[in-house]
Amino acid sequence: MQVTSSPKTKIYDPSKELWFFLLFNCVGFTVWPLMVYYLSRAIGITYFVDLSLRTWAEEIIYGPLGSFSQYTILSVLFLLLPYLLFLSLRILIERFR
Repeated sequence: MQVTSSPKTKIYDPSKELWFFLLFNCVGFTVWPLMVYYLSRAIGITYFVDLSLRTWAEEIIYGPLGSFSQYTILSVLFLLLPYLLFLSLRILIERFR
């Protein structure tokens, strides 16, 4: 059985992109805010030491998503940060390749 390969490599794979998008957005919307909160408390940042987890989650991170304001945009950008960092890293690697 002869195996042939295409001389052109596939640059864009939609299924792979969808999996990366879903994975990093699941992390961004669930684990990322907890990591920031607990690591900031462990380091001893006074803002987080005096702040409860409930206030952090309900009022600062997920609260602005209920309406549209400047805080909504900041909250969405914070939650999408893991995906945006991963995407920019992939773009940089592709450019320097």
